[in-house]
Amino acid sequence: MKRIFFAIAVLLLLAACAAQQPTAPAAPTAPAEVPSEPSVMETDTYVPEEPETIEETMPEERTRLAAYQSPDLVKAFETGMQKCSYLLDGIMYTAWILEEDRFRFEKAISGQRVSAIYDGDIVHSWDDRTKQGVRLKISELSDQKDERIAGIDIPMSPEAIKTDKAERVVCVASTAIGETILDVPGNVDFVDVGDLLTTEE
Repeated sequence: MKRIFFAIAVLLLLAACAAQQPTAPAAPTAPAEVPSEPSVMETDTYVPEEPETIEETMPEERTRLAAYQSPDLVKAFETGMQKCSYLLDGIMYTAWILEEDRFRFEKAISGQRVSAIYDGDIVHSWDDRTKQGVRLKISELSDQKDERIAGIDIPMSPEAIKTDKAERVVCVASTAIGETILDVPGNVDFVDVGDLLTTEE
């Protein structure tokens, strides 16, 4: 009987001791990592390049254009396949040059636009507004003393056109120039100057 009481007392003592033991504190959880801000040295900052100034780009642009443009009108006629604009005797001309003696030009004068085609043998010249024109052999140009016939300007000789006295010359090589620049318009009434000279004689 004493043994039973002793056993119960031991169990009660053990239970009391267990109840008095402090529980171990829970292990603290590590705080979530916050990414650190990159330092100035670590930051890959984009720095835009400074734009080129007009003064810096202009010489390069002039060099690029100079490779395609020429101020030499005589050379343009010798070379062919050129489109030129130039000032001659105060009149602005635009010329499409297929070959040295085969070309077309336009000029603006007194509110008119006069066109001329030289095909190596015959020259046609006409007023785009009135659709009136003249036709004669290039070999006959040097014999002409009158400046106008039937109200139309007599064309200049090829030598007078291919002059080194032109100003503000800009010539550009053009592969678009072909035989079509020598096509004479069908809606223009041409006077044959050769026939007029024969009649006068």
